[in-house]
Amino acid sequence: MNDPRMCHWQDEDEKRLELIVDHKENDKKVISWKYVNSLENLDLLNEFKFLEEKYSYEACDIDLKPGFTFEINGLRCRCSISLDLKSGIPTLYFEKNVMKKWPMELHKYCVELFRTTSDLEMIMNLNDSSDLHENQTIKDSYLHNSLENLDPRIVDEFFEKANIQNSFSTVMQRLEGFVGDDSKLWNIPNVFIPNSWVHARQLIRFTGKHANFSVGDYRDDVTQDLNAFLKHWLNSDNTNLETLVVRGSCSSTKGLFDGIQTSRWDPAKRQAKYVSNVPFETLWEYRFGEGCRFSNYLSFWPNELDCTDAFDIVRQSDGLIASIKVDISAFFMFVWHSRFPSSTIFQ
Repeated sequence: MNDPRMCHWQDEDEKRLELIVDHKENDKKVISWKYVNSLENLDLLNEFKFLEEKYSYEACDIDLKPGFTFEINGLRCRCSISLDLKSGIPTLYFEKNVMKKWPMELHKYCVELFRTTSDLEMIMNLNDSSDLHENQTIKDSYLHNSLENLDPRIVDEFFEKANIQNSFSTVMQRLEGFVGDDSKLWNIPNVFIPNSWVHARQLIRFTGKHANFSVGDYRDDVTQDLNAFLKHWLNSDNTNLETLVVRGSCSSTKGLFDGIQTSRWDPAKRQAKYVSNVPFETLWEYRFGEGCRFSNYLSFWPNELDCTDAFDIVRQSDGLIASIKVDISAFFMFVWHSRFPSSTIFQ
């Protein structure tokens, strides 16, 4: 993950966007586009540099054709076209004044052409969230990895603009601090952020279904903050939460459950293994030699879902049971909205 070519490509070429078809199983890139300051002053040598870094061990070439007009849904844009001679994938170059219009019109066109769902998925780099429409509704958002640490205010600004309806995930992006207590990140149903975007004391802010967070520095003991979170859940009316994973140091189960009544697994009250429906089947990541692509991701290892050795807590207001598992570097919380398979019949 520390290859310098990879880092340079992702950071420097952040304005290159791609249209990908069927990323769930057999993703195929069909077109790229990029915004430049001026088509007349397009730096062809810079494009050579990009390709040379992308295919560092192979000869590469680029065929640039200027002077085109692209029209879609009544939007007319001047553009130049280059062709990646290795993959056959074209790149369209537009001037920055159509940065916000062009992707949305292309999305609308594809929805009508292929008669598919209008749900919008975005792979983004947050260095300039001004590229996003105000109040843009997005189903799933995948954050492009970068070694540049971001100001958390940029992230909060993005979440103000983006109405993310289902999931948000990132793999490598780091922040210079933590997101705000009032960030709309806390309202997203499914969140996967294995970097320290949040502080453990902020966990009480999360109102979604599934979350996987790393909190603070891995050397920081978060036992007290997790204890506060459990007490908050026990006294709340939050019926959304299903699974929570917190990567951080928890030094003491005694401190974790201080002031909280726990019990061990009772087969009459719940099944032994939690059945997870966490929606993180795919994540956007960089693979050396392949570039950025979607890859399958295992949300939980089978042993993590085995709750026979977990501590159970019960919320008195509605009887919800939550199973807690903890080791030196991870905290797992599974809420039993359904305690037994629907097909189970008791006499």
